[in-house]
Amino acid sequence: MVDCYDRARGNKRKSIYRETETGIRGRREPGRRYADGRYADGRPAEKRNSQSISPARKKMRQKQRRDRMVKRFCTLAAELALCLTILAAVRSAWNASDKSKSASLWTGVAAGDEGDENRRADAGGVPLSAGDLYPDMDLTGYPEDMIKLLELNQEAMDYIKDYPNRAQYQNQPIDLSGDVRGGEVPLLMQWDRRWGYDAYGDDMIGLSGCGPVCLDMAYLYFTGDTAMTPRNMAVFAYDNGYYADGGTSWSLWTEGAAQLGLSGEELPLDENLMKQTLDGGGLIVCSMRPGDFTTTGHFILIRGYDENGFYVNDPNRRSNSEKQWDYGTLRYQIKNLWALQK
Repeated sequence: MVDCYDRARGNKRKSIYRETETGIRGRREPGRRYADGRYADGRPAEKRNSQSISPARKKMRQKQRRDRMVKRFCTLAAELALCLTILAAVRSAWNASDKSKSASLWTGVAAGDEGDENRRADAGGVPLSAGDLYPDMDLTGYPEDMIKLLELNQEAMDYIKDYPNRAQYQNQPIDLSGDVRGGEVPLLMQWDRRWGYDAYGDDMIGLSGCGPVCLDMAYLYFTGDTAMTPRNMAVFAYDNGYYADGGTSWSLWTEGAAQLGLSGEELPLDENLMKQTLDGGGLIVCSMRPGDFTTTGHFILIRGYDENGFYVNDPNRRSNSEKQWDYGTLRYQIKNLWALQK
């Protein structure tokens, strides 16, 4: 740098020109900050910044910053609202699907089946009561759950009609020789009059005994021991603490199975693992959500499969047991499942 005379002030000041071997060159550009931390007018950067930004400009910048933050917040809020709207729509569609499946049970047939739907519902689709469906039947003294069974499942008609005569079936000898064939999983109904009126805890096997009946079907398949009837299996489940509040505890499929000499373990819901279990000679018991098999809760037994789907033994409906079920239909209705083996 070289000294030069400042005529206006009458003193010397540092020139903004740079001195080199060849002379003075390179005037500093106004507004540009150089390596020494100064600008063209020679002021330090921090001092220049403090002097060059007016209070009004600072206030404007603060307002712009606030506006950007508000805009960003509004954008995020709108995106969240959109996500919640989509989630609500999906949930509504899912509930509507579940209701349509459950409604099929009110008509007494599984979804997709043809049946006497018009007879079991009025013109508005409202389920008819047992009194409306069967006006000639005297339902005085019938348990409420049995009346509901009458409304839902016409297959159990003989069981329901004979309820007043239940004493002639209770505690009578049961012969399963005609039900059990070697190499086949027997299909037993919980409302079979031979055992359906017998007690299962505070209920009857015909109304709440799907668990013991499923385990009995598996036990008969693995052992061939026809002395273990559904009545005896219900007694076993109750005496060993597997009866629970009008139903069956899930521990029946592990601890209870072990007490009977079977192996039971929980399975993940996976189509390939289910098929591997069946290929290995095992059976699968499933706890079902409301859908094609129940309006509340239910147990079924899966006994095989082929390219068209899985074969099930439903202890409440023969019609469900005579058709095949694809994995896509079953997976959303299965709450839990267990593999049973000898």
